[in-house]
Amino acid sequence: MKPNTIGRQRLFYFAFISLILLFCKTKNNEAANAPFETVTNSEAKDFAKQLQSSIEKKDATFFDDAIDKEAFLKKIGLIDNGKDASAFKKGLTDKMKIGTQLINSITKNGTYQLVKQYEKDKIQHLIFRLYDQGSLNYHDLELGKHDKEVKIDDIYVYTSGELLSETLSTLYNQMQSLMQSGQVSDEDNWLSIVPQMRQKMRTGDYQGALRDFRSLPEKIQKLKSLSLMLIMITSGLNDDAAYSAAIDDYQLRFPNEPNMHLILIDGYIIKKEYDKAFESVNKLDEMINKDPFLDYYRYLISNLKKDNTNAKKYLVSFVNNFPDFEDGILELILTYREDGEKEKADSLIKSYKLHSAFDQERLKKELGID
Repeated sequence: MKPNTIGRQRLFYFAFISLILLFCKTKNNEAANAPFETVTNSEAKDFAKQLQSSIEKKDATFFDDAIDKEAFLKKIGLIDNGKDASAFKKGLTDKMKIGTQLINSITKNGTYQLVKQYEKDKIQHLIFRLYDQGSLNYHDLELGKHDKEVKIDDIYVYTSGELLSETLSTLYNQMQSLMQSGQVSDEDNWLSIVPQMRQKMRTGDYQGALRDFRSLPEKIQKLKSLSLMLIMITSGLNDDAAYSAAIDDYQLRFPNEPNMHLILIDGYIIKKEYDKAFESVNKLDEMINKDPFLDYYRYLISNLKKDNTNAKKYLVSFVNNFPDFEDGILELILTYREDGEKEKADSLIKSYKLHSAFDQERLKKELGID
């Protein structure tokens, strides 16, 4: 059967939100300017290859080591000056292992692939796509060179709609403000709840994570970062009403966020507003400046609209660009069979069987073969 739902966006940067909460006593100072070294086009290209290869091998070391923690610390507005800043820096070093977080968050068939490389203001950027079990996210890596080594100075996370350093800085400042006004205390036991929630989500206990979320102070629940976390929690509940409500609440309170197109795709699907969902996909594609992978989402939406002509067009385009994508090939096999195009279906079936990593039992089941 063809899928009739679109996968929900998965966020996995909440380890760093937890980090801010655990080290929110740190003093906020002016960031120092780091010496600027230009990363060349070829250096960025080589870096991208190494990064993608390491993730494919499930080796987190390259990505973990590529994060310039000092650059992040300065961007957040913290410098190593005093006991509290030292504590934060230690926490940053211990917790900010993006490669580890990434590999732990995706399943066997999940992918992290380079979409494009570009230069802006003499800075090299790499856009990577994270796709896993219908979940979609993009990371725009900002590269810098430090001591002649290419490093990641910051990451624009599409699901948050801002740089990771901005997320951390904003949350830190919000927490400091709430503590200074006496509305929350660093002694409150809820400080340990956010990492606890993240752990429960990782193990699939979304109901437990939701209970933990509801136990947080109301002002904490309303922080932008935590509102995004609620969207992620409800996406795992198999409760469309709760998931849609979380998306609607986020849209109401943060109406002009640049990440809205990515978040709203699912919301529109749930409400069966397929034209709006399609428009959100196109707007997302404009932001990235073209990712052919999004033809798969255009196919899914067209399929939901029962627009068979366009659904097939987008699916064929997608498989031509991504011939190793299991779901796409299987969907096209079924489409060809339904349309009576036996030769094309048989040709794809042979291709499918040549991929040892593909689920061959799944193919037999879909084709009705014992």
